[in-house]
Amino acid sequence: MKQKATIALFLVTIVWGWTFIWLKNALDASAPYITGNQTNIVATLFVTLRFSIAVILFFLIFPSIRKEIRGFQVWHDGMILALLMTGGFVFQMIGLEGISPAVSAFLTSLYVLFTALILAWHAGKLQSRALLIGVVLATIGAGYIQGPPELHYDIAEWLTILCALMFAGHIIATDIVTKRVSPIGVTFTSIALSTLMCILLFNIFLFRDVGKVDIVGLVAEKDFLYPLLLSSVFGTFGALCLVNYFQKYLDPVRAAILYSLEPVWATILAITFDMTAFMKSAITPTQWSLVVCLKYHKQPLILLRFHS
Repeated sequence: MKQKATIALFLVTIVWGWTFIWLKNALDASAPYITGNQTNIVATLFVTLRFSIAVILFFLIFPSIRKEIRGFQVWHDGMILALLMTGGFVFQMIGLEGISPAVSAFLTSLYVLFTALILAWHAGKLQSRALLIGVVLATIGAGYIQGPPELHYDIAEWLTILCALMFAGHIIATDIVTKRVSPIGVTFTSIALSTLMCILLFNIFLFRDVGKVDIVGLVAEKDFLYPLLLSSVFGTFGALCLVNYFQKYLDPVRAAILYSLEPVWATILAITFDMTAFMKSAITPTQWSLVVCLKYHKQPLILLRFHS
């Protein structure tokens, strides 16, 4: 089963790599429907709809989902996953207002290291030498994909480090909760609750930003709708079902190292589709089923992915 789990999570990283291409296409399609710099609104709308469609898919594909989500525990565990995921996003978002995408990418990539340290602290011993080497290489590889980051240790950087801690917590929590409740049930509850949180964030962005967004026209645009459907079906519904079913068969540290392959696939696909300029300014080390694109104070574009 470990071999199957490794293959499944490996395939998930490929799908999540594709979500960069789909999101880029959706963002390009949004230009005629927005005024001013409102990439954050469009991206949050994309994510909200992506999760909402995934929720609908659960009812269509798993008719028994109503039985799977009965009881307090499955909603309790879903809330834990949703809070860790959305909390990591919020801290990362706030941190981006004061640091560059390269620094954010490096600090967020620390989730691999934090996953190993938290588990070592809990177990009272370090992981194997081979696994620790993998942790270091994954962290350096994800963090230095844009070159050496410049650190100043200000509040924005500490908030981003807190974001990495929450992402590490999400990986560990996924390992725990999927062993005590239905993986399909907790996948549904975490996505449903994350959708509600994203709706709140979307409204906050609408309140903060000046300008208009033609939401109806944008959603009806096929170049926005098709990437949205692909991301919903494969990047959220399919990928998260695989993650929540198979990750429990692997050590969380091994899973974290596997997830760090996502930016590798994203870079390969960007080169293949001649999007290298986009990827140079849009790199994420985080591997979450929720993709959000933000742009602040004329900083380069950066993609952030939520793990569930």
